[in-house]
Order: sequence, then C-alpha cells, then structure tokens
Amino acid sequence: MKLKKAYMYSLSFICLSILFTLCYYLSYQRALNEFNNNAVKRREEYIQLTDQDTTTPIENEDDAVSVDTHSPEIILPTTDYILEIYDKKTGETVRENLNPPSDLVGRTREGVEDYLDEYMRDIKLSEYNKGLLAFELLSFSEKQVVLRKTYDEEIVPYRYYVVVKDGYVVVYNSDLKSVFRYTHIDASTLPEEDRVKLSYGIPVNTQDELFSLLESYSS
Repeated sequence: MKLKKAYMYSLSFICLSILFTLCYYLSYQRALNEFNNNAVKRREEYIQLTDQDTTTPIENEDDAVSVDTHSPEIILPTTDYILEIYDKKTGETVRENLNPPSDLVGRTREGVEDYLDEYMRDIKLSEYNKGLLAFELLSFSEKQVVLRKTYDEEIVPYRYYVVVKDGYVVVYNSDLKSVFRYTHIDASTLPEEDRVKLSYGIPVNTQDELFSLLESYSS
C-alpha cells in the first residue's frame, strides 16, 4: 500500500513537472513572438510616419532634404548571435553560436557600440585576469551579429596586490579596485623591511605565493 502511494506521488510529481515545463515553454514562445511582432509594428509605424513627412509639399526645392525612410535595424531575440574568442598568444579563434544577451536585445548598431565601449571601460575582474584586450563588433544585421573578444594573458602582470590600509595588511585583486581579502595582520608588528615593501605594494602571481607571504607575516 505504501509502495502504491509512493508510486502515485512520484507519478503526480512527474506530471506536474512536465505540465510546468510545457507552460513555461509556451509562455516563452508567446513572449518571443509578441516581442518580434511589436518590433516589426514599430518599424512599420516609423516608415509610415517618414512617408507622411516626405509627402508634405516643399515650397522651395532648394531647401529639400533627403529623408531615410528605413528604420534602423535592431537585435531581436531570434538574431543569430556569434561570439568569437581570439587568443592573441596562440593565434587561435573559437566561434560560439549563442542566444543574444538580454543587454543587447533591442539595440541598434550604435547601441551595441556604446555597450561595448562601456564594457571595456568597466572590465569585470574575471575578464581582466584573463587579459581582455578588446571587445569588437565585426558585423551587424537583424539576421546575424558577430562580436569578438581578444585576450592576452601575458599582459596581466599579477593576480594580487598586497598593501597596508588603515594600519592592516590588505590584499587587492589585480584590478586594484576590489579587495580579495582583509587580514587582521597589524602592519606595525612587522619588521621594518616588510613595512617598507608593503608601503610600495607587493605584487603576487598565485594564491600559493600569497598565502605563503601572509603566513610569513603571521609567524
């Protein structure tokens, strides 16, 4: 009897999971279709508006200005998004076919270029440690967008940077902005030679080297 109940519970759970997955998929497809339809509708409205502007009589032909009746292309959820990863050290390029990131959907070419500029101005720590050199737009259309990231690990001089802050030893990440670890090591208790080195900052390449250095301060 207990086995039969467990079987029924399991079957009910599986059925509910399948139903939930189906509902989620249908909702996603509906949202995707609505987004594309709205994008097409906005473009048609833009074209109609520009057509009306161009049909307005112009008294002086010399003052006439040509009007581009084509709305700018944008990235859709259905756009073929290709990301190239180029390793400058090895010369190898890897191409990945991905879904367009939400940060890019709806953007024009100019919007994508602005996004890439902002991305490089505020590089993530993980990207910095991998040696990100550039993030470029190679081609753009509503059918396909190709971006390329260029990496060179050799440009990263160190992974960690050890300094003294507010009288205590602090470990920064290689970007010199985010803190990797706060320690309880009082710099005033260290030998003068170590304090001098810390005043300039000590670059460290690996975690093993880092922990060895901190251990030497604690011993």
